[in-house]
Amino acid sequence: MLVQMVRNSRKRFAVILAAGEGTRMKSSRPKPLVRICGEPMVAHILHAIADAQIDEVVAVVGFQSEMVKSALKRYCPNSMRISFVEQKAQNGTGDALAAALTSLPDPLSFAGGQPPVVLVVPGDTPLLTSETIVGLLEAHDQSGSAVTVGYTEAENPSGYGRVLFGKSNSVTKIVEDRDASESERDSNRINASFYAMNIDVLAPALRRLSPRNVQGEYYLTDVIEILSKVGYKISGYELKDASEAFGVNDRSQLASVERRMRQRINASFMQRGINLVDPSSIYIDSTVEIGSDTTIWPGSFLVGQTVIGKDAEVGPETRVSNSIVGDRARVIRSDIEACYVGDDSVVGPYAVIKAGAKVPPESATGSFVVLE
Repeated sequence: MLVQMVRNSRKRFAVILAAGEGTRMKSSRPKPLVRICGEPMVAHILHAIADAQIDEVVAVVGFQSEMVKSALKRYCPNSMRISFVEQKAQNGTGDALAAALTSLPDPLSFAGGQPPVVLVVPGDTPLLTSETIVGLLEAHDQSGSAVTVGYTEAENPSGYGRVLFGKSNSVTKIVEDRDASESERDSNRINASFYAMNIDVLAPALRRLSPRNVQGEYYLTDVIEILSKVGYKISGYELKDASEAFGVNDRSQLASVERRMRQRINASFMQRGINLVDPSSIYIDSTVEIGSDTTIWPGSFLVGQTVIGKDAEVGPETRVSNSIVGDRARVIRSDIEACYVGDDSVVGPYAVIKAGAKVPPESATGSFVVLE
């Protein structure tokens, strides 16, 4: 969904930090390419950036960089220009942003006007929405801050970096959970890891980063304290939906994030006039299209590049993968893969249709039929 942003003269860029290996995922894929609801998680982030009308993106890649670059190119809209920089060693998010600066314009080239703004997002937070990106950037413009930090309040902040506020409700510091003192851990304001940053303050602050922490890495979050101490204004932007801050570091978190995204996808379809009977039992990928007045019955899976026509019925207990189902067609307790089901036709119950098969309009298949 394209979100309208109040425009001013400032140029906007986005940096996606997508260099991580994700060892806790126990996957041969780089973590940004782990799939959620039919697409790599980093593709969901790219969609949100595009819908927020940011058309220039720098992706920081590292582990299996060619695979990540290929995926990002595939999902990048034609209106967007994406470039890549490689983080040779996993030395932290601060080091990754420093690498990204080599592909961003020189701040001096914008002398006389407002400095460009860089949106910095991690490659493993697929629930981020374009509405939040727009809200963050507009709050940044209105506050006149050097940096605006996305944050949310969590009932259980354990494991997350804490956003600490000082006088005038300005952000003074972000401290990682493992580096925090006991009093700092008492805060329930957690870092969402989304930032709007004026490009002109980044290089001097990044040069002052130190790896003196538990991880021995250059933390991007330390930029906040560095800039705050020398007098720059740092603001906070509270997310309306705390789930957008959820990162994916292991399979348990993956399942939790995917569950929330499926709820979001199902709600979106129902708002557009599609009837989902028992949405909690229906699984629809983000790549699926469904026509109005169609009914999806419980226990159904619509996956891949699937298109369902208008006033159709799918289910119960049906799987449709990479297929086209025509208007007013019915697919009942069946499994269809990479095939075409014509208008007004009936498939099933208990039919299996293999790749490449075509069910002509106004036809029917009986039980236990396998079409190839």
